[in-house]
Amino acid sequence: MPRPHILGLSASLRNARSKAGSANLAAELDDIHNREDLDAYIEDQAQIHLDQFIDAGRAEGKAFDELYRALQKTGGLRGLSNSEVCLVAAMWEAREKGCTVEHVALADHFPANGIDVDLEALKTKLREADGFLLSSPVYFGDRSSISHKFIDMIRADSDLRDDLAGKLYAGLAVGAKRNGGQETTLIYQMLDLINLDLLAVGNDSDTTSQYGGTAHAGDIGTIPKDEYGINTCLGTGRRIGRVAAELALGKESRLADPLRLGMWVLQDRNDEVAKMAMPFLQELDNVDLRATNLTGYRIRPCLACDICPTHVGPDQEYRCIIARRDDGMKQLHDDLLWPDVLVPALYSPRDRQGLDSVYQQFMERTRYLRRGDYVYTDRLVVPLVFEEVGANEHFDIRMMTSFIRHHTVMSKPVVGLIHNGVLINAEDVKRDLALAVRHGRRLAQGRLSAANIGADATQYNPVGYVLSAAKDKEAATMSAREQATAQRHTEMVDEAQARLVSIDEKRAIAQ
Repeated sequence: MPRPHILGLSASLRNARSKAGSANLAAELDDIHNREDLDAYIEDQAQIHLDQFIDAGRAEGKAFDELYRALQKTGGLRGLSNSEVCLVAAMWEAREKGCTVEHVALADHFPANGIDVDLEALKTKLREADGFLLSSPVYFGDRSSISHKFIDMIRADSDLRDDLAGKLYAGLAVGAKRNGGQETTLIYQMLDLINLDLLAVGNDSDTTSQYGGTAHAGDIGTIPKDEYGINTCLGTGRRIGRVAAELALGKESRLADPLRLGMWVLQDRNDEVAKMAMPFLQELDNVDLRATNLTGYRIRPCLACDICPTHVGPDQEYRCIIARRDDGMKQLHDDLLWPDVLVPALYSPRDRQGLDSVYQQFMERTRYLRRGDYVYTDRLVVPLVFEEVGANEHFDIRMMTSFIRHHTVMSKPVVGLIHNGVLINAEDVKRDLALAVRHGRRLAQGRLSAANIGADATQYNPVGYVLSAAKDKEAATMSAREQATAQRHTEMVDEAQARLVSIDEKRAIAQ
């Protein structure tokens, strides 16, 4: 089977590498076989880049534009900028997951003079890749202008958009300080790219499954000191590598039964969500739909337990400390585990009279599912919002930023726009739901196929929670986690055997 190909894109004008230096980078990574060697390589290359600045005249106090012109003459063969260090860490881990990797300096295509260069070659590389990592410095809590131009290039080319639909994206951001806008940069960038029909992942379960790589470096060459930030970049590479590998595996099999679609209505009035959504959902081919209106359940707020869930155990066991018989989360626990594709759905009107919402309580309470070793790992999330023009609740953004932290894969939010009581973009809703189902089927096939080869188990890492971390190290907890992990894997293998058929088998059945 061909190995998935991940393209590493650096969106900084201060790259150390360009052209030939970019081409050499993948070969250099091939010679790095462990984390210790990677750290040494990163430190060495960052120092080279700092030395290049010094040699270009920084020690003499030359103006930066002079330095920049001098640096362009070095050939871009050696060294790594701060953004490139993040990218290299992620690329190396994607490679360790079985992917091939390639580096592209976006400054070669969007240079400092503002004149774009050879965009068709860049588009070809994007088409040939299975996914890409995009690393950007932070400017005022947002991406670089090069990253922006790159995304605008995709927006402006409808053929390219069609060709990139369903490919993977993950982001990395470098700020001058720890809380320097890295997360907002990643959130805005992720939202833009999933709205262009890409599928987005964050960093992985080892680094608490958030929005991607978040590193800080206050000056040239200082990023090797940020061990935590580099770890998040490594986790991002592992994450995109894992999902790319699953999608590749999924090409060899097909679901023998319908795709399981779970729609959870979290804000509604007079069943408006069902009235608007069901005509589209019922047209979807080979889908088993369970639609549940959670506004009819009593869902209590999360108590923010120091230790959550209450204990280690199998996924089927309800383990939230709120165990009242009439609590909606307890009543719905089994249904929450069922879907291949999660569709959180809301009605968002301007007039709030009579509106029922359990959205925030629900999101809080899914904490026990996330901390229960990421129950929703590798499942597709498709936010569905029917929003009256002018409501301005921004649920598409909120759901993306919350659900990505469940170690999921994010699809384009489906947003139905309502004006004067009429859904004015029905064709967009129909198209987006159908596309999401196609993506969801590919992911379900890949996720189940990976069970047959023993995909890595996910484990919640309680960063910042002292009590939880101490409990996780107890012998009894470690033993229970091993048993729960083994049980989850056994159940996944059983599900794969029951639900998957190989392409050859499917052809034989059809004949």
